[in-house]
Amino acid sequence: MKCLALDFGGSSVKYALVDQEAHLEHSAKVPAPLNSVDEFVETVTNLYECFRNEIEGIAISMPGYISSTKGILFDSGAYKALYGFNIYQLLGEKCPVPITMENDGKCAALAEAWKGALAKCRDGAVIVLGSGIAGGIIKDGKIHSGRDFSAGELSYLITDPTQKTPLCCAYMSAAMHGLCYRVCKAKNLDLSVQDSASILTWLDGLIQMPYADPKGSLKKIKSDGVQIFKWLSEGDADVTYIYQNFIRSLAVVVHNVQICYAPEKIAIGGGLSLENRIFEDLNQELCSYYHAMEVGKELYADVVKCHYLSECNLIGAMYNYLLHRHNNDI
Repeated sequence: MKCLALDFGGSSVKYALVDQEAHLEHSAKVPAPLNSVDEFVETVTNLYECFRNEIEGIAISMPGYISSTKGILFDSGAYKALYGFNIYQLLGEKCPVPITMENDGKCAALAEAWKGALAKCRDGAVIVLGSGIAGGIIKDGKIHSGRDFSAGELSYLITDPTQKTPLCCAYMSAAMHGLCYRVCKAKNLDLSVQDSASILTWLDGLIQMPYADPKGSLKKIKSDGVQIFKWLSEGDADVTYIYQNFIRSLAVVVHNVQICYAPEKIAIGGGLSLENRIFEDLNQELCSYYHAMEVGKELYADVVKCHYLSECNLIGAMYNYLLHRHNNDI
């Protein structure tokens, strides 16, 4: 049995056929349909038509506050055009198969609790470093949704209380949107050529951070993860400063999750987690806090890398499908 698993991110939609043993086939991605309901429906329908004879259903991972039973995206995340809509109804006519949906951070946690880094944990947490910061909490072996399905929305943790703009939030200090935005401003890069250009432009309207050289011409260079870490390896002073602040903010997020919830492990995944130096630098930063605060080892975070890394949301979406359609259990 296979499902078409779809992971809706800020810049692209990853997709794959996933079976009940978490095996993936035909992994690829298409541009994110951020602009309208019709664009979203068309994207899913086109992928469904490609695999309709091979799948039992569709399993969706998406940012935002989501009722997995009703299929409603209530708020939060990049897909603003879909707020308030019943996704199951939107897709039902053109994709006449069972459909399930869950928040992306919760999907990541489900994947790791199912067959990944949290497989033997009763209590665990997942932090996914993507366009924003997706989070998921496993409590007593089950996903914790919280009030209004908002548990694990780590993007909105405050990492800089001196700010009263989106710059105070973790998604601007410890995730790709924030990294990209800050690097663009420091190196005079054109926001319009970046991945998720529309979101960055919208954020710029709120934040209005000045460019390092306000009168200089904007460069048509993409500030993606590969380019940022290339600059970092070359010792670029601006990028090094921004990266150091990123690590400090990520350490704040990890420490606060550990102190508030005391999970057995915190698994970190997402595209940025592919850079091993992040784990080395993060642990060094955490240890500096532990030493300065003289806290006992009971309060230390056990940080591990997600087993599924960039495909964790696809695996978790599939497991969510099994939980809802086949009554599986962790």
